[in-house]
Amino acid sequence: MSDKKTDVKDTGEKTGSVWIKNVSLSNRVNEDAIGIALTSVFQFERVFKLISRLVTNIVTAKYSSIMLIEGDILRIKYSNHLPKNVENECGVKVGESISGWAALTGVNVLVKDIEIDTRFAKKNNIRYSSKSFMTVPLLVSGKVMGVLNVNDKINGEVFSESDLNTLKIIARYSAIAIRNATLLEKAKKRSIVEQLDSDYYDKKDKYLPVTLKSLKIGPFNKSELYLRNNANGEHNYVLYWKGGDRLFANDKREEFIRKNINKLYVPKNGRKQYLRFMESNLEKVVGHEETSAKEKLGIARDIAVNIVSDLSTVPDEVCNIERAKQWINSIVGLVRNSGNNYIDMGSVKVDGPYLYGHSINVTMLSLIFAHHIGLNLEKIRELGLGMFLQNIGMKDVDPLIINKPTKLNSDEYTIIKKHSEIGFHMLQETGQVSPESCMLALLHHENLDGSGYPHGLKENDISLNGRISRVIDVYSAITSDRPYANARTSDAACVIMKEKMKGLFDTEVLGDFIDFVKSASAANKSTVVGAQ
Repeated sequence: MSDKKTDVKDTGEKTGSVWIKNVSLSNRVNEDAIGIALTSVFQFERVFKLISRLVTNIVTAKYSSIMLIEGDILRIKYSNHLPKNVENECGVKVGESISGWAALTGVNVLVKDIEIDTRFAKKNNIRYSSKSFMTVPLLVSGKVMGVLNVNDKINGEVFSESDLNTLKIIARYSAIAIRNATLLEKAKKRSIVEQLDSDYYDKKDKYLPVTLKSLKIGPFNKSELYLRNNANGEHNYVLYWKGGDRLFANDKREEFIRKNINKLYVPKNGRKQYLRFMESNLEKVVGHEETSAKEKLGIARDIAVNIVSDLSTVPDEVCNIERAKQWINSIVGLVRNSGNNYIDMGSVKVDGPYLYGHSINVTMLSLIFAHHIGLNLEKIRELGLGMFLQNIGMKDVDPLIINKPTKLNSDEYTIIKKHSEIGFHMLQETGQVSPESCMLALLHHENLDGSGYPHGLKENDISLNGRISRVIDVYSAITSDRPYANARTSDAACVIMKEKMKGLFDTEVLGDFIDFVKSASAANKSTVVGAQ
């Protein structure tokens, strides 16, 4: 690189500290000036425009375009001559056409006459007056991210090897500039959870907009409801509904709500309302690409605790059952969309009150395990909902018995055992839960050898879902802190279930589940090592 002073003429356009035009000295390209110019810009549009101006000025060409790889397709990100609709619609598969070949091989292309070049011989595009052009890969750390195309020498001559070498220098710094802009763009993007947090905790507005779904069968069905009026450029909120009772009591009220849904708001008033707000946006959270699976699972767990809390208060409330279904659907989507990383979710656990945490933990485990063994989507949802609701009958059990720190006596154990049948009938009566899901409330304490309760069912009298639920229920209990026992490790739980609880479980289901747990454990260890 030259250490002489650079003679860069003033064109009236400045990028960073460098004025661009004739970034050359004594017929040699000034690599320093090009590097400074390109690495001083961090916004995509400005980077693309600068690259195009440098190329056309230094190589003395009419036209240039920048194409970047998206998946296995090259797409035009900027050109100084193509209409926007052409740019947007143009896509070249990597490996196909000249640009695609350069992207695949990483080879620089100089064509002096497209119609006679034996590599590509084809009719010249009428858009270009010259048959000569160049295509150079954009490389970062040896990996091709796209290509830089140049057409039509201004003087009508063909491009030379010197032109190609110049373009290679520009392409090298262009790739770095595009990489930097990409990293900065990613750093600026907030996760959807951060965005929603910002909306909720924004002190400028104390109210949240709602949807019809969130009022009718969603988390805000019991909330106070306010009607917003705009007067003199200010928002005024008037209490429309005090909350607590049935909002959609008649057709007239429902019609009013439908017509005014864009004017209806609920107040921001605490943690539970925050979780209801997040619940109403759970589908958006699960589908957000910039948010990590760990963050999605974290908010999903918190939302689930809120739903279980509401269910324990009013277990047969149709709306709460619907909320549970919607939560299950979102988690199923998260598991299915996680690719090969779903296994890593198996170690996710909920802390807090044992009964709440247990319901959520067994549900998460069942959904991931069911996906792991290949159950179809309908069966996964039925299993998940049944696991989520299987302890709903505990509502009628004295909390002092549930949380007793010592072993239960025979009378207390008899009371506890009633929760299975109570829960089953409770779910049946709602008319909102499928028979397969209802049955899990009845079956999750039945053992394969007939020693379980409430009916002492054996082997084939217990459905596959029932056998899966028994394995997961016991595993979750052993690996959690309970009022009368400390949590054991995953490995210890598997040994206990396999060697000290023989006859209780379907051996095939237990074997598959132990393999699943070991895979999850290995995935976690790999993640920890990779993070070090």
